[in-house]
Amino acid sequence: MNRFWGMRLASLVVVLALAGAAGLTVYTLKQADVYCATMARRTADLQGLADIRADLALYEGAHTAFEASQTPPPPLAALIGGLLPAGQAPEMRDLSESGPSGWQRRRHELSFDQVPIAAAIKLAQAAESPIRDSEVRERPGWRLTKCAIRPAPGQPGVGRVVLVMEALVRE
Repeated sequence: MNRFWGMRLASLVVVLALAGAAGLTVYTLKQADVYCATMARRTADLQGLADIRADLALYEGAHTAFEASQTPPPPLAALIGGLLPAGQAPEMRDLSESGPSGWQRRRHELSFDQVPIAAAIKLAQAAESPIRDSEVRERPGWRLTKCAIRPAPGQPGVGRVVLVMEALVRE
C-alpha cells in the first residue's frame, strides 16, 4: 500500500476515534444529569423516611408512656364541682369511642349556660394538667379539642361556653 493512502487511512481512523470519543463524552454527560436527578430524588426519599422514623419514635415513646401509666384522667364532674360556682353544672354529652387494643377515646362535650368565662377557662386548664401516678410517671390529662364562647348580652365576663374535652384511657 502506498504511504499516502496509509496516512489517509490512519487519519481517518484517528478522526473516527475522536468523533466516537466526543459522542461517548456527550452521552456520558447527559447520563450524569439523569443520575444527578435520580440521586436527588432518592436523597429526598431517604429524608422523608428519616422523618417518618422520627415520627414513629415519638409515637412509640407516647405509646410506652401511656402503657406504663395506667392512671385514668380525673373525672370531669369532680373538676367542675371544685372550680365552678354552685349551680353551674353543665349539660354533659358523652361522645366516647372505642379504639384498638383495649384503648378508648373518651370525649365529653360540656355546655355551660351563663357561666363566668374565666372559670370555664380555668376548668379547661386544670383538666389539661398532666397526671402523675405513684411512680411519678406523667401522662397527659384531658385535652381541649373545641371551645366555643358566646358572651351574654349586657353581662361582661359571662356567657355560654361549650368545651369538648378528650382523653385516652385503657378499657
